[in-house]
Amino acid sequence: MTNYVEIYSEIASRATFGQVEQAAKWYLDAETVAREIATNLGVSLEVGATVVSAFSPRERWSRNVSNAITFSLGEEVRGVLGNNVRMANAALTLGYDALKGQKTNAFARAIAGNENAVVIDVWMLRALGIEKKSPTQGQYKVMADAVTAVATKYGMTPRAMQALIWIVVRGSAH
Repeated sequence: MTNYVEIYSEIASRATFGQVEQAAKWYLDAETVAREIATNLGVSLEVGATVVSAFSPRERWSRNVSNAITFSLGEEVRGVLGNNVRMANAALTLGYDALKGQKTNAFARAIAGNENAVVIDVWMLRALGIEKKSPTQGQYKVMADAVTAVATKYGMTPRAMQALIWIVVRGSAH
């Protein structure tokens, strides 16, 4: 884990003030989207955030939001993985439990306001020089713990630190 902490810390140290500001508000903005979804569906924030997360695999954020809104309005969502629609439908009754993947589950929790939820996606792997699409369960925990350690060092929440690393590595918040 020490190496992951060092790498993530080095990335965080390169962040500009603007990137820190983006990271601090990214999940707050995502929560606003989830609240809109929840309102459209007449459900809790947990369910709204879970629906948003269900449409996240292999999608850019703007398309993710568009798909979740379309779904919440009762319209057919086209051009997405069938499993994403199944997860969104399951979210209506199961909430977080509809999401079996560590990344999607943590993403829903972070969107819904859990400041300790850490999302490890392909960009968080790339930050470490790992060219895989997803980590093993053990790797996920070690990476999430590393993000949490760096967040503590910088006085940030783990979800904001994850967003910051993501923004620095990927190059923008959207």
